[in-house]
Amino acid sequence: MEKIITSQKCHAFSRLKQYSQHIKHALLIVDGQGLILEVSEALLQATGFSYQQIIAAPFQKVIPYMNSVSHLYDSLLDKEKQSLKPTEMIYQDVQGKKSKTPIMITTSYKNEEPIYFFHLFQLTKDLSISLSQRMANQLTSEINLGVVVLDVQARLVDISQVACKILGVERMLVLNQHIDQVFAGIPEEQRLVQRELLEGVKFQNKAMSWTNQKQRYELLVDSNTLHNEVGQIVGAYVIFKDVTNMRSLEQKIERSDRLAMIGQIAAGTAHEIRNPLTSIKGFLQMFQQSFKENGMDKEKTFTDIMLTELHRINSLVSEFLLLSKPRDVQYQMISLHTVFEEIMPIVENEALLHGIEVRYTGTEALPMVVGDAELLKQVFLNICKNGMEAMGNEGTLTVSYHYEEDSNKISLNIQDTGPGIPGYLIDKIFDPFFTTKDEGTGLGLSVCQKIIHDIGGQIRVSSKGFGTTFHILLSYM
Repeated sequence: MEKIITSQKCHAFSRLKQYSQHIKHALLIVDGQGLILEVSEALLQATGFSYQQIIAAPFQKVIPYMNSVSHLYDSLLDKEKQSLKPTEMIYQDVQGKKSKTPIMITTSYKNEEPIYFFHLFQLTKDLSISLSQRMANQLTSEINLGVVVLDVQARLVDISQVACKILGVERMLVLNQHIDQVFAGIPEEQRLVQRELLEGVKFQNKAMSWTNQKQRYELLVDSNTLHNEVGQIVGAYVIFKDVTNMRSLEQKIERSDRLAMIGQIAAGTAHEIRNPLTSIKGFLQMFQQSFKENGMDKEKTFTDIMLTELHRINSLVSEFLLLSKPRDVQYQMISLHTVFEEIMPIVENEALLHGIEVRYTGTEALPMVVGDAELLKQVFLNICKNGMEAMGNEGTLTVSYHYEEDSNKISLNIQDTGPGIPGYLIDKIFDPFFTTKDEGTGLGLSVCQKIIHDIGGQIRVSSKGFGTTFHILLSYM
């Protein structure tokens, strides 16, 4: 029974909170004992109290009335002859300054307990809002910028919804709070909003990064001080714009330009390497045949080793050329199910040698896609091989798929249980020649990305400290 009552009370308080958040004027919600249950944002702005200062405090903190809340309500009813018209009363702000404003009190009942609603009309901040004030209000409520305004005591007196999202705070809970409380636990030099702003420190287009719940934001920040008529500092503001997507696009363009430049260099280098290799290979094959005919097995073994190494060099040169020119992609309708049927035995055999478990969810329901079957096999095998190398001699390799919401794409997912990729390396793994392996060339993933890009797909990577998942996104028919 107690649990049911508690649940009902929680639901009632939740509804009161929702109601107060939608009210545009100053509102105070008080229980039968005279304690404040909820307030509207307009009341906080008008009085200067923070949400934490006022919740659960006696209503006399705002309405300096000596008797109980029920006595006040009854006296107003008698005075106005049982009507609910606004009556001019005294209210006070956080500094103790008293002013008059029309107040109307209504009542409701929750579980037979009275709840009083104090509607405070025409507070100073509600009267004849000027054009500049309207613009400031619209700036913090509608414009797609992060805006934070501080007073001279370093209290946060206004904040836009975009700023709340990026900073990970709730507007009602931080209004009129000191920034030391808003950013508690974060070192001063790492805060997006700092006290030194009130000392006249200002900047324009300052590049900063901010992380909130593992979401990283790249920001351009402007800040300046606010002055009164005689030039005294009365506050400061910070305006920041989220440029994360723009930075990501710039990095992609930069990577694409770098890839094109490396490709041009690689093409010239590859051709210069191949010319002498052709001659060397020809002479070695001639020696190999001669040694074989004369029963010189030891010498033939040496030529076999040299020809194997030459083949390895040729394979590397071929990968160089893949970076420099588009490969002749054989576009056709292909079955992803068939592709996986052909590569999974290879993957499973390799995994068996290293004690790795392969979990394959089955791909019978996979759709048809347009692409090159052989190139897709190369991509999937390369990524599976990388995952197994990352795990060493134990672990689990999972191959699965899912359909992307709101797009005509399927995501083929290859997940390992290796140590993961550090966050600072994620953006570099597709760069040509970047590798963390002792004997790696750094070309495998860059070639995979190029193959998928050429058939109109994408490769995404996610790694959260343990294990890595590659998502290959392809359009399906």
